[in-house]
Amino acid sequence: MHLLYPIGLFALAGLIIPVIIHLWNVKRGKTLKIGSIALMGESAKASSKSWHIKDWPLFILRCLLLVLIAFLLAQPYLKKTTAAKNRTGWVLLEKDQLKQLDPTQKQTIDSLLNLGFELHEFNLGFKQLTWKDTAITTDKRQLSYTSLFKQLNSQLPTHFPVYLFANHQLHNFDGDLPAIAFDLKWKTPISTDTLKNWISSFAGKNYQAQSSASLTSYKAVDGETSISLIDVLIYDPSGADRKYIEAALQAISDFTKRKINIKIWDENVKVQANVGFWLSDQAIDQKYLSKLKTGANLFTYAKGKTKVATTLLNLGSGAWGNYPTVQLYQSIIPVQLKGETIWSDGFGQAILSKETNENYHTYRFYTRFNPQWTDLVWSEQFVKALMPIMYADQDAIDFGFENNALDQRQLAQGQKELIQLNLSAVAEKSSISKPLQQLFWLLAFLVLIIERILSFRKQRKLNHV
Repeated sequence: MHLLYPIGLFALAGLIIPVIIHLWNVKRGKTLKIGSIALMGESAKASSKSWHIKDWPLFILRCLLLVLIAFLLAQPYLKKTTAAKNRTGWVLLEKDQLKQLDPTQKQTIDSLLNLGFELHEFNLGFKQLTWKDTAITTDKRQLSYTSLFKQLNSQLPTHFPVYLFANHQLHNFDGDLPAIAFDLKWKTPISTDTLKNWISSFAGKNYQAQSSASLTSYKAVDGETSISLIDVLIYDPSGADRKYIEAALQAISDFTKRKINIKIWDENVKVQANVGFWLSDQAIDQKYLSKLKTGANLFTYAKGKTKVATTLLNLGSGAWGNYPTVQLYQSIIPVQLKGETIWSDGFGQAILSKETNENYHTYRFYTRFNPQWTDLVWSEQFVKALMPIMYADQDAIDFGFENNALDQRQLAQGQKELIQLNLSAVAEKSSISKPLQQLFWLLAFLVLIIERILSFRKQRKLNHV
């Protein structure tokens, strides 16, 4: 038996509770009534403590119940290993793409199943299916194709035949395709409609997105609606980090078609800015703060002790594997962390926090844009990461980068083939994981029923006595 989350076994510390309850057994003294007590003084109430377990069945059941709960938290499963020579192969299918299969592809699947192939869902766990199971499509895919290929490569033996019926749409992937050791035949479902449209709203405008196999484009549908420009102030005494912010803001302006007016932040500037970048750990004087509008976004460098440690920067855009990694080399140790964490490092420590008061939304950055601190400014995520700061009042912070289900873009021709490794030394075995949660839930329920029955009978006996 294996455990998916072994940390759940820390719940076994709760066994101390039934031990204390059963060992701390206080017996009260009994009162004996006699005919005349006129000449007798009042006696003290007697009680005794017994450090012995009197009711072993109840004690064992309560401990067993806590043990079962701990294992439920740890999510136990069995890993069954079978020889590859006894298995013909797998047919993998994403259930919501079943309607896209043409009659020839369905006949191919039937032929493979008649040859002894097993039908499995192309999803987490690769659950074995029947044709009846494919009619139920309520379960959504939990992992990207890239992650599923990596799991298959670690689970299936070398040269194990696999037929996959799935499309090549770009939004199903989150990185480079891995090299695999199993024998994959990838069949693409036929799509009758390769052009999709949807409407996205952002920065006060509605955009019509049109997606084909080669690209997704956005076009404003509100005509020449006038939208106010965004005034941005940047204070950078060193002059080193300002150029990265300006380049990113120019990219945002070109993409959203909304003008961004960038000014140097000094006490003589005449604008009332929507956003301010204070690229210094100096305290901000009130004469500078007066240049920001009420409710403006203020991005400032945090002050503190520098920590040198190479780790990853998590920009809060989903799972770690969804985007290329961003390296973090130096950071600032927070003296007193305020507000919510927006970005974090690989250890969960805040790198960008947000605090809101009646005047401003303050973003504190616990590193620097300088490439000696992080390679964020060289990453394709840099522009997207600044979007919520520039448009904090917008819900669609992923606009232009959204992972829409209607996105029809396909992998490039050179990316469609996975590299087939020839690893003859790998053991010709495969493993299937079988979860045991249902069994442990049933055992816990039975133990609880028995414990309640014994506890109720004991209470009735005490009341009768």
